[in-house]
Amino acid sequence: MSALAPGVIPAGLSARIGRGERAPASRRTIASASSAGSSATIETPSLSLSTGRRYTGVFVCTPRRGGTTAMVSAPARRRASLFHRGRRGPVASAADADVEAAAADMGALSAETVVRAMYDAINRRDVAAALEFVDDDILYEDFNFPTPFRGKAAVKKLFEQSCDGIPDDLLFIVDECTDGGGLGVGMTWYVEIEGEPFPNARGASFYRINPASGKLVYARDVVEPPFKLGDVSFSIIRAVAPLVKQQLRKQKEERLAAGGSGESQTDDAVSKSEGSSGNPVQAAGLAALGALYWFVLLLSPPGWGGLPGEPMWAVAPDTLNGVIAESTDFFFVLPLLNQAGVDLLGAAPAVHPVTLGVFNFAEAFVFMLLPLLLMDRKGRDLPTGKWWGISMFLTNATLLPYMASRSATPVPASWEAEKIANTEGLAESTRGEKGLMSRTFGAFGLVVGVLSIWWAAAADPAVGGDLADRGAFFTELLTADRVSLAFVVDIAVFSCWQAYLVGQLDPDAPAACRFVPFWGLAAWLLL
Repeated sequence: MSALAPGVIPAGLSARIGRGERAPASRRTIASASSAGSSATIETPSLSLSTGRRYTGVFVCTPRRGGTTAMVSAPARRRASLFHRGRRGPVASAADADVEAAAADMGALSAETVVRAMYDAINRRDVAAALEFVDDDILYEDFNFPTPFRGKAAVKKLFEQSCDGIPDDLLFIVDECTDGGGLGVGMTWYVEIEGEPFPNARGASFYRINPASGKLVYARDVVEPPFKLGDVSFSIIRAVAPLVKQQLRKQKEERLAAGGSGESQTDDAVSKSEGSSGNPVQAAGLAALGALYWFVLLLSPPGWGGLPGEPMWAVAPDTLNGVIAESTDFFFVLPLLNQAGVDLLGAAPAVHPVTLGVFNFAEAFVFMLLPLLLMDRKGRDLPTGKWWGISMFLTNATLLPYMASRSATPVPASWEAEKIANTEGLAESTRGEKGLMSRTFGAFGLVVGVLSIWWAAAADPAVGGDLADRGAFFTELLTADRVSLAFVVDIAVFSCWQAYLVGQLDPDAPAACRFVPFWGLAAWLLL
């Protein structure tokens, strides 16, 4: 924070409050920052807002495009009213009374001013400035990610990823804020671009500051889901609730048998999805997604929801022949042999180059997932190789149930010791590390991926035509062929597995290896 000197608010300076309204601030009550171009916390005895109410509190003034923004906290007399006293979660270790006393001693500083200033720095893409408001011992839970971010270094990486390559006019906007101040604050927010709300980018968050440092020590972001299941979500809850209850009861009994209290240990308010026990909630959710995949893409009747093609129980002979033809041209082996003049295995079936390119790209993607599945400690006691082998043909129809089983399976307690002791066999399956298999699969998958793109874009011009013809064919394919549509959906789902598994196995992996579909996975396997 900058040193402050008493002064008068410049004409036109406004206070940003509530939904982003701007109200004229009192000229006689605000101090100005001593250094231009930097954020500053400003003490003021009074401020007249558009509501007519007068506040005693703190401002955080930061430079923004078009002028300076002053953000006002809640009245000082209400500062400690929103302190969270839940028995779970990373609450302050002191007694509530002591913590509230500390909040009172902090004067006008509040969680709201800290968080608003932090996100104002993020909106300027100034990660260093944003980290000035972050405590060294922060725990940041962003539900877009499978595990929380612990410590300032981890949050720095999160902030850098959120700012890297993001358009300048994509901004985080606080919509509503809990009335009051103190150590904790709840906010609703949205993201905007071009001055308009970004689709499916709303959320709600809770933040808490450390009374000792006055910096953010805990955060939880809950983000709007991109898929709105509506009434279906209640059906899923009804279906999985008994399973979840059974799993939780079993875990409680195991804790009691081990001499524990039977109470779930959630001191950090963090899901134990990657701990030593299974995660029945995650497993149930993945099982529900698997059921949804089966119904929508494989079993739904013709024309259901505007889907093209036929379900597997009423598949047309032409569709079946097309699937067999694509499988025969698996990884382009037969077509390439024919082009080389080798006909020992017969002639390759005729398949449009775009269709064959999409098919083999999806197959190469799931092919490269095997080393990750073998390295994953959560799948140690599962027949991973068999599940993957079936998934090479049925893709996510079997991979989703596998991931559900994986989430419900505890990690063996002896895993770490076995990992150290095992020196023979595949590094992926014995030690959970990348080895020769990873590099081989990465190199082969990369070659097939490049060949798939070339095949779809340029192979067999007599059939495929030019790029415009192929683009038109691809669009028509997605609206007429359910099998090809399913492969495109598979590629999207494989991208999610890539981001999740690489993040679990290598938290320090470059963001591109996690979030650039296919190519990032190939690079990670090869590095």
